[in-house]
Amino acid sequence: MQAFKLVDIVFPRVDMVVKAMVLGSGREVGRACVVIRGESASLMLDCGVHPTAAGLDAIPRLELIDVSSIANAVLTHAHLDHGGAVPRLLKLGFRGKVITTLPTAALVGMMWRDQLSIMEREWPEDFRLWDSREMNSVLARHIKYVTYEEEVRLSSDARLVLHDAGHILGSSFVELEVDGLRIGYTGDLGTSSNHLQYWDASPLRGVDVLFCESTYGGVERKGREALERELVDAVRSTLEGGGKVLIPAMSVGKAQEILLALRRHEAKLPDAPVVLDGMAFRATKIYSQFIMYMSDSIKRALIINGQDPFDWERLFQPKTLRRRRELVEGKDPCMFVAPSGMLKGGWSQWYLAKLAPNPENAVVICGYVDPQTPASELVSGAKEVEVLDFVTRERVKVQVNCKVYHVEISRHAMHSELCKFIATVKPETLVLLHGEKENIDKLISSISSYAKRIEVPENGSTIDLKGRG
Repeated sequence: MQAFKLVDIVFPRVDMVVKAMVLGSGREVGRACVVIRGESASLMLDCGVHPTAAGLDAIPRLELIDVSSIANAVLTHAHLDHGGAVPRLLKLGFRGKVITTLPTAALVGMMWRDQLSIMEREWPEDFRLWDSREMNSVLARHIKYVTYEEEVRLSSDARLVLHDAGHILGSSFVELEVDGLRIGYTGDLGTSSNHLQYWDASPLRGVDVLFCESTYGGVERKGREALERELVDAVRSTLEGGGKVLIPAMSVGKAQEILLALRRHEAKLPDAPVVLDGMAFRATKIYSQFIMYMSDSIKRALIINGQDPFDWERLFQPKTLRRRRELVEGKDPCMFVAPSGMLKGGWSQWYLAKLAPNPENAVVICGYVDPQTPASELVSGAKEVEVLDFVTRERVKVQVNCKVYHVEISRHAMHSELCKFIATVKPETLVLLHGEKENIDKLISSISSYAKRIEVPENGSTIDLKGRG
């Protein structure tokens, strides 16, 4: 009998197409949202709100998809421009898991409660994006906590890993594999700092597609030490002149960065209290609970000396409106760190109305300012701004006679750091998101040689991401 010869059967290679739909952060800063669909998995990356819009104008283009068909979502960090619309997904039929780190879940729960309070207090009912039932359902039943470097299997042909992005506590960038296609998504990348770990882009080296933020494309800042000196000099000169200082700050990330800078240079400052108000105080308590997510130097200080960097005798939160009035009306110098950083909400508006008319006082704006906000007007030299009084809920016009400083302390990667990340990864396809046109153009001029294909999609765009099956 003739023997059969075994031969290798070579099947033809078939192009597999994974699709990405950009629902938010296309050629804009804010409302980040990208949906990835393949044969084996569907995944939403972030779902944020626009910082200067309200109602449905603030959210991603969710009407373009069937939200109930999305199996899972990832929340890269707690800032609302990346996570403020997540509870709305339940209203639209989402039933999957929201994958994130434990610190992010703790922080975003606090931020959602504050966001809900603002919507109920200030927005018409038909503008409100979600309610307490949907928020609590996400937190209780739909959050899946993971640690950095932990592999999550989405299906037999899809997996993801979260890596430390160094932007705020618990922030992450995403390493994703779907149908053999390797994808990276940055969320927001951090800048060099000594209270969070600096990111390491090497896990994404050679990915097929990289979705990268471009917020500070074309923008370089001074070194950290120089920026902290600017901050401390502005604060010291004002306090020594008998004035008070207001530092409006985002509750999560920016407020903690400022506190640590002030504490590092405490010996250079007059003996004055630091008032930390509103949600920034609660966020700092959460930071203290998750010190093990911070830099190696801070972790060593905790392990060896039991030192909490936010346990500072100068720091306190006033408990009553009467105490706040005593602090702003008294003669003793004082520092106030309060949200919001753009002076569009929170206690910072109330403090501004009380402090800005006095030329002995100062307001120190730190980092990025959104256009068409009171913070932007101050930086531009306005002598009168309008804010909402946090106590009376009335709009008031404030005469600005105080000194105004703008110090570029930021938690976002600057141009050279974005270039370093992209140069390390060297993706086949680079998709630039979360940036204005001018910033994106400047970034492209520096990194065009590091990717074979560069996409700058608008919201609503669909991109075919081809891989080999």
